[in-house]
Amino acid sequence: MSDVLLVLAAMTALAGPQDPVQAPQSAPTQLDDVEVTARGNVDMARRFVNRVAAPARGRGLGRWRKVCPGVVNLQRAAAQPIVDRIAEMADELGIEVQGPGCEVNLVIVFTVDGSTVTQAMVNNFPRMYRHGGNGIDRGTAALREFQFTERPVRWWTLSLPIDSNTGQRAVRLPGDRTGVVVDGAIAAALGCSANDCAIGAAPLIRVMSGSRLNSQIEDQINKSIIVVDIDAVSGLNTVQLGDYLAMVSLSQVDPEAETGGFDTVLNLFDNPQAVSGLTAWDRAYLSALYGSPSRRRTAGGQATAVAAIMNRDARLAPAQD
Repeated sequence: MSDVLLVLAAMTALAGPQDPVQAPQSAPTQLDDVEVTARGNVDMARRFVNRVAAPARGRGLGRWRKVCPGVVNLQRAAAQPIVDRIAEMADELGIEVQGPGCEVNLVIVFTVDGSTVTQAMVNNFPRMYRHGGNGIDRGTAALREFQFTERPVRWWTLSLPIDSNTGQRAVRLPGDRTGVVVDGAIAAALGCSANDCAIGAAPLIRVMSGSRLNSQIEDQINKSIIVVDIDAVSGLNTVQLGDYLAMVSLSQVDPEAETGGFDTVLNLFDNPQAVSGLTAWDRAYLSALYGSPSRRRTAGGQATAVAAIMNRDARLAPAQD
């Protein structure tokens, strides 16, 4: 129980400045063969994206703009290499890695009892995990799996639709207050007072241009909570664990993803001896995610763009799928 209390105290790191461990500042080929291979790679890359990616309900793939990683419940000597590994990968992807003293938004909790600690965190900070819609989390069923499904590592990621032109959020959150006087005709139609109408708290998005393919709204990851069972990862080295945590924290990964046919760090706990760290598939996915157009109107369009970049820029080993 003392372990649970320590973690609950540390979880306030997501709400204000804390002091967890943080990051410091070929030969010619026939054309028909090329076409067949390229088509196969595109298909497999798209299948990888479809299996791995797990955005918030009804939203596109989220990405970090700024990240402040921190580790709690682990001695500094063991925690620092893990934080450094994540920060190094984030920097490669063009994510701004904030320095010591920043407000932690990516917290990794080490514990000897993942289920008990996770359930306690959700019960004590319910609004940190569920925001009542608005495309921020994966919903009640996924949250239940986060709490009760036994895994060596479990994670919960929150994203936020934002106006890419201004950086302001593009959805209303529970607790938002009115304060904008609404046009009288609109207020009358909605049955509210012009001075106290719920729509007055809704964000205003000024559309700069119209497009059927793109939108100026993009999805930004803004919080991630990862719980690691210490006993379950005791046989891993720092690179293996750090790379796995980088993959599941810097992108929205489905914990139920079937990835056995792909060469990916996500297979780490199925065959630790065969996985040394991030693979070409992982790096291609992360690079394509952060290098793809983020304003696609549909999640499917964004996933297609990510897969196309993976196929264009990376030489991927064939998947056994």
